[in-house]
Amino acid sequence: MSAEIQTYRFDEAIPRIREGAQARGRGAGGGGGGKVQAVMYPVDVGIPGLNLRFSFDHVGDGFFSPRHHHNFDQFRYVMSGTINIGKTTTLKAGECGYFPEGAFYGPQDQKGDGEVLVMQFPGPQAAYFITQPEYKVAFAKLLEGGGTFENGVYSYVTEDGRKINQDGFEAVWEAGTGQPVTYSQLRYAEPVIMKPDAFKWLPDAVRRGLEIRNLGTFNEYRTALAEWRLAPGAVLPPERVPAPEFRYVLKGEVVYGGKTLPARSVLYIPDGRLTEPLESRGGAELLVITVPMYVEAIWRQAREGLVVASAA
Repeated sequence: MSAEIQTYRFDEAIPRIREGAQARGRGAGGGGGGKVQAVMYPVDVGIPGLNLRFSFDHVGDGFFSPRHHHNFDQFRYVMSGTINIGKTTTLKAGECGYFPEGAFYGPQDQKGDGEVLVMQFPGPQAAYFITQPEYKVAFAKLLEGGGTFENGVYSYVTEDGRKINQDGFEAVWEAGTGQPVTYSQLRYAEPVIMKPDAFKWLPDAVRRGLEIRNLGTFNEYRTALAEWRLAPGAVLPPERVPAPEFRYVLKGEVVYGGKTLPARSVLYIPDGRLTEPLESRGGAELLVITVPMYVEAIWRQAREGLVVASAA
């Protein structure tokens, strides 16, 4: 419980400008199609070595990424337009997906622009999530070594003349950590797609003025996704949450600690911290991600399990 409660409006987030060659994207260095421009919310969970990405991404028309998988979990919630995640799957505004570590998806072939809320974070495997500065250093290292990135694939030629192809992000992760990437046994065969409008709003049993759509609970750590709807004038009382929560304002606005948080704002609440009242003067809808695995004692157990597995 070393982190503090944090709030970030969209204008307090940090734009990430992508310039030059990229590991993802169409063509050589990702220069032949649409770009992903991300605005990063600098949430700090307060546990050394536990990194994540919480961002609002604009995905440009023509963006491409090959079929691939990751050693971390993801949530993607479409804010506007559509987001393509595979040959037969395109998410519409208001739809969302859980992308479990190890599960393949893609190829992504974006048609038209789309905006999407993205959370990429260590899942049950507890693999290290590299930071953006580490990513940039590793990417430059691979280019300096004579390799190339094209259509999301990293290619290089060995000393004996063999051409090796590898997923672009995977290559960067290995260069950044100095370790071979590993993937846990599949818990889910593919991403889980959710259509929130098909779910019922149910009144919260304790907090007046709050209705909840529980969209899903995943893996043994019970990572959860839900939508909240606050009635006009609702005030949620102070509380201590048992697991860290990311509360993202989808519609309307809320007030926390005297600070107005309009749409596209995020409130991060670590476990055990006593919150201040959360007020909704005109009504609001929030997306709430709960990650029990990030209770510090649970996270450390997961990391110790990874170390033991790596040594076996």
